[in-house]
Amino acid sequence: MTKAKPVVPDVFRVTDAGGAGLTRRQTQGSRYVRTSQGVRIRAEAAADVDVRVQAAVVGCRQGVVLTDLSAARAWNLPLPWWLAPDDDIVSLGVPAGRPRPRRADVKGRRLRLPPAHVGELDGCRITTPARTWLDCAPLVPVGHLVAIGDVVLRRNLASPEDLARMCHWGFRRRGVAVARKALPLLDPRAESPGESLARVALRLGGVPAPECNADVFSAGEWLARADMLWRRPRVIAEYDGVVHLPESQRRHDAVRRNLLQAAGWFVIVFTARDLRHPEQMCMLVKDALRRGGSPGPAPRLPR
Repeated sequence: MTKAKPVVPDVFRVTDAGGAGLTRRQTQGSRYVRTSQGVRIRAEAAADVDVRVQAAVVGCRQGVVLTDLSAARAWNLPLPWWLAPDDDIVSLGVPAGRPRPRRADVKGRRLRLPPAHVGELDGCRITTPARTWLDCAPLVPVGHLVAIGDVVLRRNLASPEDLARMCHWGFRRRGVAVARKALPLLDPRAESPGESLARVALRLGGVPAPECNADVFSAGEWLARADMLWRRPRVIAEYDGVVHLPESQRRHDAVRRNLLQAAGWFVIVFTARDLRHPEQMCMLVKDALRRGGSPGPAPRLPR
């Protein structure tokens, strides 16, 4: 009778005798990647960021917690594009008073970690979404922290009250001032990080708070769902991200915006490039609000 081959997990520990049903010699073969002393990854899974995070956790002592940017990626929260996932560095924390993780693939820190701030995701101990949001505050600009918070609220990972309590708990922590600045700008109705960034740029520039992703009707007929809307002056601001690049989507957007303009709405469209010039964005919207949405000469954004 043929002996069945062992089912090898993506990540496993190695002892003097081997690991995962393999002999010591087998674990040293080309089918497995050594990430750190005593830890192996199946070669086919080595490119997976989640697997490398798991390997870093397995390689450390029990009690470690996935934190800040690594926790944000695990919760699938939006981070700035320039914070590309780093396959080799994982953020891990331990309660104060315990030895912090010291490994080549880990950024280890001692943290105050009340039990209510720690949860579990896919078998890994991780800071809760609310604590993760606070821990990201010193690492990202306020607009991106709002984008993270919008997703946390939209997915019901935490409530506004949870985030407010976290800001209160984090008194004098590094980054808490950024979190407090972001808190009143959060809106769970935002549906993309780009929308959040555009809204924050306008709010910080003195533009009144808009309705986010609000339905627009004309004569009882639904016309569109607007990214940002100011009803009384009949002004709409849209953010076009990469999902609007395909030609079919561009044609759909053009028809939709023509209908809105025919119904008396003044429509302004922003893109990622416009986010580099927040003062010009604010000038455009303020001018449209002042004119009550009526068409007329308006300042042009630099391209």
